[in-house]
Amino acid sequence: MHALLLSITKYSYPGIFIALGLGILGLPIPDETLLAFVGFLIFQGKLAYFYAIAVAFVGTSCGITVGYLIGRILGIRFIRRYASRIHLNPDHIHSAEKFYNRYGKFTLLIGYFVPGIRHLTAIFAGTSLMPYRIFALFTYGGALIWTVTFISLGYVLGEQWKHVSAYSYHYIIPMVLVVCIILTVVMYLRNSNGK
Repeated sequence: MHALLLSITKYSYPGIFIALGLGILGLPIPDETLLAFVGFLIFQGKLAYFYAIAVAFVGTSCGITVGYLIGRILGIRFIRRYASRIHLNPDHIHSAEKFYNRYGKFTLLIGYFVPGIRHLTAIFAGTSLMPYRIFALFTYGGALIWTVTFISLGYVLGEQWKHVSAYSYHYIIPMVLVVCIILTVVMYLRNSNGK
């Protein structure tokens, strides 16, 4: 973890892009902690707020899009067969699949805030052959909310940025989930009324 934070400090925006892209694909990178650290670097004046959010958003979006393509091209049988080789926990796959089957496209919006889910939602969107435009709308919307939330939290916490887990899981994540669910319901109602 310490080496990752040092590399973000050293390589700045390219480091953020690469780390988040790989983290979203499932590499063992503590994404929320990384985003909070980016917020702390903004607090210190080492990074610019809007540039950091843009780079984090694009890195996250690239990583999740690769996950979607993997699911769409290779399919669920391949994913299950080679899960251990690509560092996917079979229990996480089962949990994520149940979560995805229950909430569908809305999983892409709120899945970023559910540990063990965000790395797999795009793969299931791909294996279910979800149209790309629907995938993009929900996934990139979720990516923007997620990156802004944790970078801003790191910035607000400043020197206390390491406490992001305590703050986020007790206060921020429940609040953001409620907002995402409300937005999801509003979007669903608007779409159903427009038919």
